[in-house]
Amino acid sequence: MKPRFWVRFTPILIVLLIVFTALGQPPSTNSSVWLVPIETEITPATAQFVSSRVQRANRERPLALVFLINTPGGRVDAMSDIVDAILQRAQVPTIAVVEDAFSAGALIAMSAEQLAMLPASSIGAALTVTIDPLAPTGLSPADEKINSATRSQFRAVAEARGRNVRVAEAMVDQRIEIPGLATAEELVTLTAAQAVEFGIADIQAKSLPDALSQLGYGGIAIERIEPSLTERVAVSLTSPLVFAALLAVGVIGILIELFTPGFGVPGFLGVLALALALGGAYIATPANTLDLVLVIAGILLLAAEIFIIPGFGVAGVLGLAALAFAIFRIFQDSTVLVLSYTALFGGVLLALAIWLLPNTRFGSALMLSTRLTNKPAEDDSTPTSTLDQLLGQHGVALSDLRPAGVARFGPQRVDVVTEGDFINNGTEIEVLKVEGNRVTVRAVES
Repeated sequence: MKPRFWVRFTPILIVLLIVFTALGQPPSTNSSVWLVPIETEITPATAQFVSSRVQRANRERPLALVFLINTPGGRVDAMSDIVDAILQRAQVPTIAVVEDAFSAGALIAMSAEQLAMLPASSIGAALTVTIDPLAPTGLSPADEKINSATRSQFRAVAEARGRNVRVAEAMVDQRIEIPGLATAEELVTLTAAQAVEFGIADIQAKSLPDALSQLGYGGIAIERIEPSLTERVAVSLTSPLVFAALLAVGVIGILIELFTPGFGVPGFLGVLALALALGGAYIATPANTLDLVLVIAGILLLAAEIFIIPGFGVAGVLGLAALAFAIFRIFQDSTVLVLSYTALFGGVLLALAIWLLPNTRFGSALMLSTRLTNKPAEDDSTPTSTLDQLLGQHGVALSDLRPAGVARFGPQRVDVVTEGDFINNGTEIEVLKVEGNRVTVRAVES
């Protein structure tokens, strides 16, 4: 074979060898265990955080994912997303180390492959509740349909991880009696020792390093995976109170700007508030592009109802429906709370705007510039108007007069009315008479 053949094809063979070698290698590994803290209320932001760390762990392959859990519980939908990420999508060993895991936190802890309880820790008390404005605490137990679904989730996770199914169900349903642990009128909440004794936890440990040592990860470096600054800010922006305030400021600011010419402070503040609210929702909640479009479409429809279509009709109803549906998709169980806060903040801001705007340059565009004076004329005791000076003057119709419209006399814009005839926009007109604020005009013949 000629040497030129090898000169020509050797680089190709080297590249192919590198490619096949890379394809045959296992994914890159990490020599540490990752500690993922779950130390707040369970929200969609928590679900996003955990899911993103599970995806990253699948790529970078730490030795294990350790979830340090200390939570009072939270939303059912967010709980389900976290459990699905740990139970179904995680491709590395998962460990839950519990300080306190109540309600949704209990199911998240049980979804890990191994579960360790720290000193003075507790797990359980997972009765599902819903928002009830009429209840003394603002919450009431969910109906049997919801409780049945939650009980089924606890049972399924316990079966998948080989835990005590009956005790897991008793965390949700107080009608289930566990001899030596709870009567038929109590929800099950377990101490660290009880969790091990009744088959919910695997071990009881003195500390986090002790738990990892007992589970076979002693002496291995622990890398704590905290939320990024962007995620922390987004979580703050998507709390119901803050999101509602931003949404109210955004809508009111944009509507005020549409009332006034140019682009000023209300428009800037409105766009900024809306951008913060939607950006935070996009990062920290399951919100997607559709939800952002729904919010913007709702605001545009409300603006069209106010400025284009008289009265309150289809556009206004659709605008409110779009906003409410977007908030429901983003906040689920907290929808009523967010809408209530939004209405409250919107009412307060609207009242402030009505009170403050007349004294600002923004308010001047919303008010008539014509003022009446009670100063008597020299030859008449009846009130006169500053428009008297227009009598006999010529101007131009700025709109079609049918018979009312707007005209300009020099630099002054004035509301005028004809004697009943129609005058086209741009026609030269003459003032026939002035009666208070009523300025009667006619077209000037060529």
